[in-house]
Amino acid sequence: MTTRDIYRGLVAAAGALSAMAGTAVAGLLLLDADRAGRLGRLTAAVVAMAAGGPATIDAVPAGGLPIAVQGQFKVMPLGVSLVGAVVLGTLLLRHGRSGLLVRGISAVVAFTAGVGVVAMAARGRLTLPSGSARAAADGMGACAAGTGTPLNGALPIDQFQAGFSVSTGSTVAGAAVGAMAVVGLCWLTARFSAIAGTLRAARWTIAGATVVCVLAAWAWVGPQAAGGLLLVLPLVVSGALLHGLGVPWSFSADGVLACVLDGGWSPPGRGAPAVLSAVVLLACGIAVAVAARTGRDRACGPLRRAAGLAVRLGPVVAAVLVLLTLLSRVSAELGVRAFVLAVPILDVRLTANPWGALTLGLGAGAIAGFAGSLLVDAFRRRTSVGRRP
Repeated sequence: MTTRDIYRGLVAAAGALSAMAGTAVAGLLLLDADRAGRLGRLTAAVVAMAAGGPATIDAVPAGGLPIAVQGQFKVMPLGVSLVGAVVLGTLLLRHGRSGLLVRGISAVVAFTAGVGVVAMAARGRLTLPSGSARAAADGMGACAAGTGTPLNGALPIDQFQAGFSVSTGSTVAGAAVGAMAVVGLCWLTARFSAIAGTLRAARWTIAGATVVCVLAAWAWVGPQAAGGLLLVLPLVVSGALLHGLGVPWSFSADGVLACVLDGGWSPPGRGAPAVLSAVVLLACGIAVAVAARTGRDRACGPLRRAAGLAVRLGPVVAAVLVLLTLLSRVSAELGVRAFVLAVPILDVRLTANPWGALTLGLGAGAIAGFAGSLLVDAFRRRTSVGRRP
């Protein structure tokens, strides 16, 4: 039985990696990213970034000048991450609670090793779009002029040779933590039936909403919008949920070109995000109220059931929101190295406050659980009265 569970864990890890790669390929093809480089290398980079690895891009002039433009980007394509987590969890739970720990350990080891191999393959050449070399040259000239180097705002460069890579160490660490988190959630799902019912309902709801959003983007904007949405839709939704609940965001920009951003970034209005957050949390409260009903709960009054559900759901929502703040962080660093001189051009960071998410999540989750329980009780009373002869 142990050997069979080890094999099943290996299959789960392979399935998760395959699903992540397939999602990444689909998004990149819709974005026409194969024009920028080899599709296999770019796919490996997207999968590695989905595990938490930062991407680095280096560009040097084709003329051989000792000048390099270096950029590092930390953003997770959560669409790929979510697909991998769902497939991994589903395959681990497919054979029940028996042997789950063995399957989980095997899957964590195999998934981490597989992502490490992918990260090592996530490096290659990039084909820069037309005009980007001229813009890069002008930017380096302006940067050098600001530091006193006499380049006069222009460089004799016709083309840049660019390459990309993803940090293997950060990717492996992120993959290990993510896989262990999925295994822990699987254990909770197998241990508590209420969590299993809620996750089952959420899985199909999220899948249906994703398909609708991607198809709508394709129909109204085009295939490139659909590809981008396929990769980052959960990132957009999580940002909207956090903003709608009032979680504070912070934006910072440093470097020579920080003034280009005109003082910073202003978040959009909270009207639509607030409605989205309220609908999502209320739906979660209703789903948990339906799935968590036990014999002991039926013996309690409606207010007591609602209060109990509020106490249970509040910490769960708070933990999820804190996790979203960590996964939704975006940063980009751009610098120029000329001879022995290194100049930071731009350092942009956008983060949500995890302490604000914790506080607001406790309150919002409690309210959602309380309201959801009362709505479910009211609906059941109404249907039971309607069925009486």
